[in-house]
Amino acid sequence: MHQRPDTEPDWQDTHRGPVSSTITTARQAFETGFRNMPTWVDAAMTARNAVVRRFGLTTGDGDALAHLPVLQETDTVFETGLADKHLTFSIETVLQNGHVAATTRIWFNHWSGRLYLTMVLIPHKIIMRHIVRSLA
Repeated sequence: MHQRPDTEPDWQDTHRGPVSSTITTARQAFETGFRNMPTWVDAAMTARNAVVRRFGLTTGDGDALAHLPVLQETDTVFETGLADKHLTFSIETVLQNGHVAATTRIWFNHWSGRLYLTMVLIPHKIIMRHIVRSLA
């Protein structure tokens, strides 16, 4: 398994909500949530990839999240993430007592990481709220 930085993140947010009783592991919650993305996300990610690729940042195919390194995994915690030139991020999904908490953590590796977060912050919050709601 890969590791995330040992320091506190420079930025993080958490979105919480109830989950369906059919979701029994944190990995299943993560995978189900990211499969239920709003349709406009594909177009937004294609545009994002076209821009950030010019700056040498990592981009993936439409299912890039499924191929991220696993940082930790138990039945109740699933965390995945990646280090790039501009930032390191992780997404931790915690499943407990019929509820999910999805936490995104970011460590800035370069000033461009702050710029990137500024540009994607509003869509990130909209997407994460949608993902958590889709699990109910």
